[in-house]
Amino acid sequence: MKRQLVRATVEGINAIRQINPAVKFFHIDPMINVLARNPTPENVAAAKAYHCSQFEAYDMIAGRQSPELGGNEALIDVVGLNYYIHNQWTYPGEGGSMIVPSDPRYRHVRQLLQESFEHYRKPLFIAETGIEDDTRPAWLRYLCNEVFAAIANGVPVLGVCLYPIVNHPGWDDDRHCHNGLFDYADDRGNREVFEPLAMELARQQGFAEGILAGEAFVDRRETDVSALDWAAHVMEKRTDESRTAESS
Repeated sequence: MKRQLVRATVEGINAIRQINPAVKFFHIDPMINVLARNPTPENVAAAKAYHCSQFEAYDMIAGRQSPELGGNEALIDVVGLNYYIHNQWTYPGEGGSMIVPSDPRYRHVRQLLQESFEHYRKPLFIAETGIEDDTRPAWLRYLCNEVFAAIANGVPVLGVCLYPIVNHPGWDDDRHCHNGLFDYADDRGNREVFEPLAMELARQQGFAEGILAGEAFVDRRETDVSALDWAAHVMEKRTDESRTAESS
């Protein structure tokens, strides 16, 4: 299936550029970190393979892998990376679990961005990121500081895209997910703004403007990672519950 999707991508890009060669293409995949739960040689190899799978589709499109599909580096202009708090875990087998931010094995976002840039050698952006409930401002504060740190280290990160911008029903159930900047619309079409997130967003935009203006990066590391740990476990529990409800 992946090979077929890559082939369609290559053919689609080539067809579009025949009409307009100036079109730019963004390719988006999750940014993950996978470690062996039990570090036997076999488990370490399996976890590393899973970790490296995040690059596989890109490598096919770029022609680095499976060149018979027609890929080449010019087909990719910018790489988008989806990153959430549950994007790091142990593998394989039963008992694998999420790696939370306070865990010494946790690789912070600036490190993952560095790894991604060294692999892709293309400009990057965070294509999706977000979290639920009252931790939304803390997550944005953490994530933006990590992005600014990566930029200071020479990684060309072009932006951060909050996802979602509005609250929505859960994918596997109808629960009200409080993960956006705006809530459901009322009968008049008005949406309540989650003010703590709006204030933090404005604050981080101010820092970004300063960096664009040439100000030196200040590593603020203000986020209490224990709050993020709690949010990670809540997200994991809700995901498990929704999957259980879907299968029952």
